[in-house]
Amino acid sequence: MKTHWNIQTSVGEFVTDNALCAETFEDLSIDFCCGGDTTLEKACRDKGLEPEGVLGQLKLLENRETDQDADLDQLTPAQLTLHIESKHHEYLKKVFPRISDLLDKVLNAHGERHPELKELKTTFTHLREDLEPHLLKEERVLFPLIRKLESQELGANMKAVAGPIHVMLTEHDRAGDLLKEIRELTKGFEVPDDGCQSFQLLYKELKFLEADTHLHIHKENNILFLKVNPSICLG
Repeated sequence: MKTHWNIQTSVGEFVTDNALCAETFEDLSIDFCCGGDTTLEKACRDKGLEPEGVLGQLKLLENRETDQDADLDQLTPAQLTLHIESKHHEYLKKVFPRISDLLDKVLNAHGERHPELKELKTTFTHLREDLEPHLLKEERVLFPLIRKLESQELGANMKAVAGPIHVMLTEHDRAGDLLKEIRELTKGFEVPDDGCQSFQLLYKELKFLEADTHLHIHKENNILFLKVNPSICLG
């Protein structure tokens, strides 16, 4: 039981404690990754929601613990980097070409009736072009450095990674903005009445991409980076 949960708890902490909270925040369009340090009260007020009501929804999840991503806060930074690579990096590498092909197919079939698809294609391409080199920078520079420093037992406050982490945080913010644009362009992933099966599959894939990337960024911003250098995400 998360007896400490209240409206002053940060939204990121809810998801760290129980990954099931991410789905509730996704449904309410509450940013728990880049805005993970925001209190539940402020996040709800900003969305015109009643904080106590949302807290009640979240507390219903306390007895629905999931084995998925359990105890991530107990992992070392090095272990977290391996988890993020295997779970989220590998997913993105597989899904980006799949969604790109689907977008081309749906755009060719429905582009005349749905001009927003052209802008959706552009925005998705920007997201892919941003995140693919971002993954490489993490895999080739930041994550190996974190593992090296940890193996040398230099302590949790690894100031040597402050610069690379600041770059990652900025790129995470950019990805978050692009995901918001995709949600707006798709009207919350609502398939139009004339949408074919490919159209439905495209929006389903995009919705899952949004949810997975939000969780991915949350794990880095609100768990990994704070473990590595607790001051890095403040201010």
